Amino acid sequence: MRFGLILTLICTSSAPIYSQIQRVGVSGVQRKLGLSEALEMGLKRNLEIEIERGNKATAVQQFRAAQGYFDPNIRWLPLLDSRATPTASVLQGAGGKLSEHQFGQNFYVRDKLPWKGTSLGVDFENARLSTSNTFVSLTPYLNSRLTFSLTQPLVRNRKVDYERAELRIRRKQITISEAEFEERVIDVLTRVQTVYWDLVAAREDERVKKDAVELAREQLARNRRMIASGMLASVEVAASEAELERRLDTWYASVGTITDVENVLKMLLAGDRTAPLWSEEIVPTDSRLPEPGPLEDLNTLVVQAIGQRPELRQWSLRMDVNDVQKELSADQTRPQVNLFASYSNTGLAGTQQTIANPITASSAAMQDRINQLSSLAGLPPLPPSGYGPLPDYLIGGYGTALSNVFSGRYQSVQVGLSFDLTLRNRTAEANLSQALIAEKRLKLERARAEQVVEAQVRLALQSLETARQRIRAAEASQKAAKEKLDSEVRLFQTGESTNFLVLTRQNEYADSSLRAVSAHLDFNRSIARLERALGTTLRSHNVTLK
Repeated sequence: MRFGLILTLICTSSAPIYSQIQRVGVSGVQRKLGLSEALEMGLKRNLEIEIERGNKATAVQQFRAAQGYFDPNIRWLPLLDSRATPTASVLQGAGGKLSEHQFGQNFYVRDKLPWKGTSLGVDFENARLSTSNTFVSLTPYLNSRLTFSLTQPLVRNRKVDYERAELRIRRKQITISEAEFEERVIDVLTRVQTVYWDLVAAREDERVKKDAVELAREQLARNRRMIASGMLASVEVAASEAELERRLDTWYASVGTITDVENVLKMLLAGDRTAPLWSEEIVPTDSRLPEPGPLEDLNTLVVQAIGQRPELRQWSLRMDVNDVQKELSADQTRPQVNLFASYSNTGLAGTQQTIANPITASSAAMQDRINQLSSLAGLPPLPPSGYGPLPDYLIGGYGTALSNVFSGRYQSVQVGLSFDLTLRNRTAEANLSQALIAEKRLKLERARAEQVVEAQVRLALQSLETARQRIRAAEASQKAAKEKLDSEVRLFQTGESTNFLVLTRQNEYADSSLRAVSAHLDFNRSIARLERALGTTLRSHNVTLK
C-alpha cells in the first residue's frame, strides 16, 4: 500500500490482470454532477461566499451605527441638594446659619440634524427650593424653565462635518461591500467551472492512459502467442513488459490526479468537512461547453468589460469616498462661525412666608408707638411698612409654576455669534494634502486596473481562438494516429512490422488523445475566463444577487 493506492497484480502465463485502484476517502457511491448543479452548490454552500456575505452585513451595521450620530439624546438629571451655610450676618440667616434645600427634576434633549450641521436642544428644568432666609417671600417655591436652543454653523461644518462625512462614507462602504460580494461570487463561480473542467479532463486523461495500458497488455499477449508459435523472438517480451509497466506508472499517477482535483472541487462545493459529498465519487456529466455566440470587436468588448467589472466599480466608489474625505478636510481649514439662539419661558410659584424679615420686625414696635401717639393727637396712623404683597399668580404649587411657564409672562431671548479661528491649522491642511495624494493614487490604480482588464480580455479571446484551432488539429491527429495504429497492428500480425513500431504507434495514439483532452480543457477554461474578463459570469449563468 502506497498513499492509500492499492494495486493487485496477478501474473499468469498469458497476461497480467489488475484490479481497479482504490481511492482514499472515496466510497463506491457515485455523485453525477452537471456544471449547472455544481455552480448552484457553490453558490449555496461555499464558505468563502458566506464569509463575504458576513462582511456585507457588517457594512450595513456600520452604516446604521453612523446614523446613530443623529439619534436624539435624552438626559434626565434628578438632583437633591441640602446645605447648611454659616453666615456672619443676621440678614442672611438667624442664629448664624443659612439652611437651603433643593430638589430638582431636569430633562435635556439634544438632537443633531443631518442637514447643514444644525443642532437643536430642549431643556425642561424643575426645582423645588426652601430656605431659612427671611428675605425670601416664597418658601418653599417651585421654579420651572422651558428653553429651546439652536446652533447653526455658518462657515465650517455647515456643508459637511465629521458625522455627516462618516455617514456618507458608510453608505458608500455598503455599495463597495456589494461589489466585493459580487466579485467573490464571480471568483467562486469561475473557480468552480475551472476545477469542474479540470476534473473532466483528469478523468479523460485517466481513461486515455488506462486504454494505453490495455493496448500494451494486448500487445504483450499478442507477442506471447506469436513467440509460442515461433513467429517472434522471445526478446520482444521484455520490451512489451517494460512498456506495460511504464504505462501502468502513468496510469497510477492519473488516478491520484483525479483525487487531487476532486478534493479541490469538494472544497468549493461542500459546506463543511462532514458533508456527505466528501465520501462520494464525483462523476461530471458535462464534457464541453457550447460555442459562444458571435462576439463584438475587441475595443467594444474592452469597453463592455470596463463598465461591468465589479473591481472597477470598487475603484470608482473608493474615489467617491476619498472625495468626501477631501471635502471634509477642505472644510476644516475654514474658520468656524456659529449662530446660536435660544428662547426660554420661566415659571415660579410657592407658599408665601409669614415670618417677617428682621428689618420689618425691628421697626414694628416703633410704628405701633407712633400710631398710638398719632391717635391721641387726632392724627391718622402711618401706612403699613414693607414692599407689598406678591401677585396672586405666584402663590400656589407645581401646577401654578407650569401655568406661569406657558403664560408667556417671563420670556427670555438670546441670539449671538461665536467665532473660532485656528491659527495655521496644520492638522486640517495635512489631512487635505493626504486626501489629494490619495486621489492621485486612486486614479493611477484604476488606470492600472483598466490595463489589467484589457489584457485579460485580449488573453481570453486569444486563448479561446487558440483552443478552437487546437481542438481541430488534435482531433484530426487522433483520428490519423488511430488509423496508423490499426494498420501497424495488421502489418505486425502478418510479420511485416515490428513490436517496436506497434508500441510507438500506440504511444502516438495516446499522445494525440491526450492533446485532444488538453485542447478541450483549454477551450472550456477559456470560456470561463472570457466570462470573467467581460464581467458577464453572473448573467451567463442566470445568477441574481440579493
